[in-house]
Amino acid sequence: MEEAKPGPRIVEAFKDYTPSFNATKAIRRMLSSVPPKFLPGLHAIVLTNTTALSRKDRDRKTWGRERVALGKTLGYYSQAWNGEPARITLLVDNIEKSWGRSWLRIGIVRDAVLSATLFHELGHHIHRVHKPEYEGKENVAEKWSAKLSGKFMRDRYWYLFPIAAPIFLVIGVGRDFARIYHRIRN
Repeated sequence: MEEAKPGPRIVEAFKDYTPSFNATKAIRRMLSSVPPKFLPGLHAIVLTNTTALSRKDRDRKTWGRERVALGKTLGYYSQAWNGEPARITLLVDNIEKSWGRSWLRIGIVRDAVLSATLFHELGHHIHRVHKPEYEGKENVAEKWSAKLSGKFMRDRYWYLFPIAAPIFLVIGVGRDFARIYHRIRN
């Protein structure tokens, strides 16, 4: 008998759509890097597509940095309310549209994009349930996203950082020289 994994359930609820990658496996791998103390209270992570949402849900507005319809988002967090447990919904088709289906077949790109989205929404859960801060909700979610996705990417792709660090350093220095050059010319 398989032992139940701690943490939220991962539910696939696609309608007339199949992602170009194993989304459940990717999300499970990402959740394994999250400290378990942040997962209680989160019942499920729903992987779905826009068509699977009802028209009412697609058109329902939510606040991010601005007011936007849920059907246009990459994902959203639903806090526990009226007996319904907290959950994260990821719109995998919108994530694929934002980057292109073929890009998400590349492991590091897929992991970077998915982890940023998943951990942003998880940041809302952490802010709401575990570590409330007196700052804007989106700012707090972005901080958690950077922290958790950075940890996940470092743990998963540790072998790339010795190569990537000098490249990013050169790019940064190049940008600095470009700014100085533009200031001098203008």
